[in-house]
Amino acid sequence: MIRRGFFSFEALNGDYPLLGAAIGNGIPTAVAGVSDAQKYFIASLCAGRVVYLTADALTAQRAADAIRALSGKQVALLAAKDEVLTYRKAGSKEALYKRLAALAQWQAGADVLVADIEAAAQLVPKRLPVFHLETDGECEMRAFVDQLVAAGYVREYSPESRGTFAVRGDVLDIWPVNSEHPVRIDFFGDEVESIKPYDEVTGERYEKLSALAICAATDVVFAQGERESVMARLHAECKKAKSSEAYSRLQAIAEDIESGSVTDFILPLLQNSSDLFSVLPEGTLLVFDECKLIRDKLEGMYKEHYARFSELEKGGEVMSFSAEQYAPAARMEQFTDFRTLALQTFAGNAYFFQPLKLFNFTSTPARRYLGSLPDLVTDLKTWMRTGYRAILWCGTPERAQKMRDALAEEYLPVMPLPARLSDLSGIAVLEETLDKGFVLHENKLAVIGSSDLFPKAAGARRIKRRRGDLFFAPEIGDYAVHETYGVGKVTGVERIETTDGTKEYVSLVYKGGDVLHVPVESMDVLSKYMGGDEPTLSKIGGGEFERVKARVRASLKKLAFDLKALYAERQEKRGYVFPDYYEEMDEFIAAFPYEDTPDQASSTEEILADMRSDKVMDRLLCGDVGFGKTEVALRAAYLCILAGRQAALMCPSTVLSEQHFATAVGRMKEFGVHVACLNRFRTEKETAEILNGLEKGSVDLIIGTHRLLSSDVKFRDLGLLILDEEQRFGVEHKEKIKSYKRNVDCLTMTATPIPRTLHLSLSGIRDISTIQTPPSARLPVQTYVAEETEALVRDAVLREIARGGQVFLLYNHVESIYQYAKRLSEFVPEARVCVAHGRMDKATLEKNVFGFYRGEYDVLVTTTIIENGIDLPNANTLVVIDADRLGISQLYQLRGRVGRGSRLAHAYFTYKPERVMTSAAAERLKAIMQFTELGSGFKIAMRDLEIRGAGNVLGAEQHGHMDKVGYELYAKILKEELTGERQESIELDIKATAFIPERYVESSAGRMDCYKQIAEIRSLDDYRRVCRSMEETYGPLPPETLNLVVIAALKSYAVPFGVKRIRVDRRGGALEFASLSALGDKGLGAAMEKYAGLVGLDMTSAPVVTFRPQADGGKTMILMTKFLKFARSFA
Repeated sequence: MIRRGFFSFEALNGDYPLLGAAIGNGIPTAVAGVSDAQKYFIASLCAGRVVYLTADALTAQRAADAIRALSGKQVALLAAKDEVLTYRKAGSKEALYKRLAALAQWQAGADVLVADIEAAAQLVPKRLPVFHLETDGECEMRAFVDQLVAAGYVREYSPESRGTFAVRGDVLDIWPVNSEHPVRIDFFGDEVESIKPYDEVTGERYEKLSALAICAATDVVFAQGERESVMARLHAECKKAKSSEAYSRLQAIAEDIESGSVTDFILPLLQNSSDLFSVLPEGTLLVFDECKLIRDKLEGMYKEHYARFSELEKGGEVMSFSAEQYAPAARMEQFTDFRTLALQTFAGNAYFFQPLKLFNFTSTPARRYLGSLPDLVTDLKTWMRTGYRAILWCGTPERAQKMRDALAEEYLPVMPLPARLSDLSGIAVLEETLDKGFVLHENKLAVIGSSDLFPKAAGARRIKRRRGDLFFAPEIGDYAVHETYGVGKVTGVERIETTDGTKEYVSLVYKGGDVLHVPVESMDVLSKYMGGDEPTLSKIGGGEFERVKARVRASLKKLAFDLKALYAERQEKRGYVFPDYYEEMDEFIAAFPYEDTPDQASSTEEILADMRSDKVMDRLLCGDVGFGKTEVALRAAYLCILAGRQAALMCPSTVLSEQHFATAVGRMKEFGVHVACLNRFRTEKETAEILNGLEKGSVDLIIGTHRLLSSDVKFRDLGLLILDEEQRFGVEHKEKIKSYKRNVDCLTMTATPIPRTLHLSLSGIRDISTIQTPPSARLPVQTYVAEETEALVRDAVLREIARGGQVFLLYNHVESIYQYAKRLSEFVPEARVCVAHGRMDKATLEKNVFGFYRGEYDVLVTTTIIENGIDLPNANTLVVIDADRLGISQLYQLRGRVGRGSRLAHAYFTYKPERVMTSAAAERLKAIMQFTELGSGFKIAMRDLEIRGAGNVLGAEQHGHMDKVGYELYAKILKEELTGERQESIELDIKATAFIPERYVESSAGRMDCYKQIAEIRSLDDYRRVCRSMEETYGPLPPETLNLVVIAALKSYAVPFGVKRIRVDRRGGALEFASLSALGDKGLGAAMEKYAGLVGLDMTSAPVVTFRPQADGGKTMILMTKFLKFARSFA
């Protein structure tokens, strides 16, 4: 790693020392003739505090990374807030948190602040509150919690996203906005005992910290007594409204803020707000990266800002002070009060200051080797002969070690990097990343970046382990499924005290008002209802639910039989074994311009292994839209083509086939593959040529709709069939597809994820590959929840059109969609609008969607039929009208329609302010607000989608059954039918104090979650995991909770021995067995001998092993558990 001071102006030759002296003496300076890499190098050499300004965020990111790598200094990257003019009820805070973290870093003394000009023009707090905690330091916890809330942190049940915290007794879990991971802070009274960061996914603990700085989660900081004057100003602003609609909108905003909504809408009114340049320390050096680009960006930015302001003011979306969200334009024109340096590729005007010193450098970028070691070795040998020094940045420890080994084989010695450049002779190899390098001939120095050395960036080193399948404990108000009695509604948790101890019961209400109390230790028979819409309540008694279950079981028995038969038939069949072609495949995969995600790489391996084996492949590839399924499928197609056979890719719609065609042509043109597309957009002549090419074998890869199933389509030698969204083909098409599948390798792609439990129970019967990791280049979608107004919709549409993009406008009422589109055209006359909905005739629908895809329209007003698979990288704004009427998973899927390119996308979820909202809709909106942060709402949406995915994989009939019994019970029955093992639940009659007290777990949702986790203990590993997880989260287990965990462990040990009932009371314990034969187990016999004085046998009414009473019920259960554990050791 480069140490601070390794490079310096003085240690270099040529004009560098003179440039350093000019900057040091505060002379306004301009440098021309420098490449990007050299600009970052010069900035890294500058002493003192530096602000590096760029025209855009991407350049700022590159500059920050390079300056950090070349200087060893602390570099902060200031992000721009995505939206500063309008008031949003809720929105994604990712950009704000990055901004706050950078400001906190700069405030703490970072050497360099890199910012694009938009980020630099937005207001900043003069002083950002930062809380400092130290191990063994004093801190009054209650007062600290109040300070956190005032600083914009939100108290949650557990911190699942930045800016949230949770308190449990003496433990504070917080995810600071300036930390990579959440942190657990243990207090002992008012003393900080320990500070431990942990992994938010796995819960894994990292090294303890001695100190922690937590920066505020908002840039809104009120001075003493300032809130009242701000509110008075807001109400005064309302009176300036230009219409009655504008007045009511402004009034709504003012009332919202008065009720405590923390929003940067009021930043211009606060004493603590300022422009960045007014708070920079004296003597700061401003470095301008391409002055003309920065000036052009500034002009466009202010022009757009004021134009939007005047439009929004008419509709009452902004107040007069909103225009001041940017620094005054005059402040941004001249920077003569700072030290200044302009870095430009070509000589030109510096605009922001008058340079008194000009330097002209000649720039030599490093050569691009892109993995070619012989070229690199040749250059290095030439340089070494002529006394050059070289520094190679490899990007990862593995690549650096490989490079050292490769150079050693070529007799090129590698030396460790010294503290100063003057002490370097020869070659140094570094593990860090530097994007691009440069060669300084006058200094005999070659700096080679990792992107110069290798064709792709190194993948992320740490891949997070995934947590097991998510299960959800039912909460109060939820529907839950009881395995015996069916669907009920959870009304609460009741604690019942008896002489035998205290226990808690979950109460469920059923049809007719019947109430069922389920002891918490039997929570495993309850699961949250996950299925279709609101289910109907079951009736207790009368066997209604048993009949439903029997129908589902019969249907699943048939399904399991069919699946097994299909699997057996496929095992017997022998398919074509594709040759390996390892080198050619590696070359094809290496030509993919992006880094593979781990899931993409594993899916590719699984698919190619199937094709290279002698079985007939029938694999399902699941993955969200835009996660790279098509690339994996094209790799399979290429292996097929290498073997001289043909591949076909079939999609459910014409638009999708055109899209896949464009992707395939672009990807395969370098490799001499002839790709053709067959759909309704082809002329008769083109169609005839394609059909002829297929029959003769000149077409290698054919992409098309179900047209490919027509009788006139004849292949010379079809080797691979790829199906996109198979569930969307008609029945008659499926039969034809089935006949192809019998002897042709088949790969089916679907964009709906499927649950892991289902995946596991089907594994071995249906081969499934999943891609669950998004590509690293995808930016998060900025999500806003706001009242629907014409001004807001117009602003959203015009902003997107102004940057050359397109808009999805979701309007889910077919009967009035044309009126809405007409109205939209009236209040946004600049936009070209088209309509798409499910009741249109197919040709018009395809014409409109395809026209939108080709860029002939700016706005697509559509119902929820926006194609699942259609990839429209240019559509980066989504406006949803009446978002409160849609389900969370629908909103999640819709949000996935935008943000597919490398541009930041926006999703506006709007609701009508005047409509009376149902409590369910209000809950949904609340959930959407939370889910802008991808917290727990996101997980529920994912689960909801997965269940739909399960329906798609298993067919419509099964989906209906799933709705009747809920997903978890359905999955359990399916597993039983496939494995042939029944899981009978054990009856518990345990009279001991066993519950989770409120003082241990405060929130009711948290307690329900813990009850469900404890009830689902199935093994010793589960027991340890649950105990560890609860102790890490809530502290040491109290005795009553420990009893609960022991009951679960006892139950899990009893299952394999066929125990029917477990009893524990004052008389001792008893294990009742289902049959006499169960007692014949040799393990039980050995345990009876070992514990002879403590156990007995009672055969009065059923085979029962009795246990003598111990000091209390808990101790009796521990004895019973030890007994069964010993018996199990013989298995």
